[in-house]
Amino acid sequence: MAKKTRRQLFGQHFLHERRILQKIIEAIKPEASDLILEIGPGKGVLTFPLVEKAGKVVAIEKDYALVKFLEEKRIPNLKIIAGDILAVSPGKIIKEENQGKKYKSVKLVGNLPYHISTQILFVLLELKKQIERAVFLFQKEVAERIVAAPGNKNYAPLSILLQNYFDCRILFFIKPGAFSPPPRVSSACLAFYPRPKPLIFSSDQEEKFYEFLRSCFHQRRKTLIKNLEISGYNKENLTFILNQMNLQAKIRAEELNPQKLFEVFQAAKSLSL
Repeated sequence: MAKKTRRQLFGQHFLHERRILQKIIEAIKPEASDLILEIGPGKGVLTFPLVEKAGKVVAIEKDYALVKFLEEKRIPNLKIIAGDILAVSPGKIIKEENQGKKYKSVKLVGNLPYHISTQILFVLLELKKQIERAVFLFQKEVAERIVAAPGNKNYAPLSILLQNYFDCRILFFIKPGAFSPPPRVSSACLAFYPRPKPLIFSSDQEEKFYEFLRSCFHQRRKTLIKNLEISGYNKENLTFILNQMNLQAKIRAEELNPQKLFEVFQAAKSLSL
């Protein structure tokens, strides 16, 4: 078996198209009062334009060869943290850098390794009360799942979870040729804007509701009742709940909007007490 290159090990696809880089910078809107966390700065194609406009940029990079390259630039308002974004604590970094409320806004940006996209989204959820916006590059398929609405084949528990806390928008799509080496799939640039308050459910309900949603969508071709029955919910109770809500017994989870799914969740929880 051939030995993997550093780029393959780290999932690196370096963005090089200037037009795309400029559009990302316009989306993040760096200002002198901003603290910006960049995930995976690579060779600094986004980093260097950002430090020219932002108050400070903290770049988290796993590849030590790139860490060394960036550190050699000796840019006063650029801090490089050598480490894996999934192993460090971005929330702690933000608090330490923002002691005394030095920065007006905290923003996240990154050309993310696609193999950790879903994990990064849970990092984003942890930071929802600390940031003003986030702009990330994702695999097109992941991006479409994030913004999906009921009835769409990409609509999933993660769509509901993220949209509860963020206004999620696909800003534009990116062809493989904009990267070196080019990935096998197209990409998308997404912006996340934290909502003033959650759309439907609060943070203290998140864990149990997300678990419920995963049961609802466990096998997409099965009915909502069947999926929940497999997870241990009482079929008679579920039938009663759907009847009370004027929903068909054969309805699937993907046909229901987040509010309806949450109502089913609450009713199922109350009947199981």
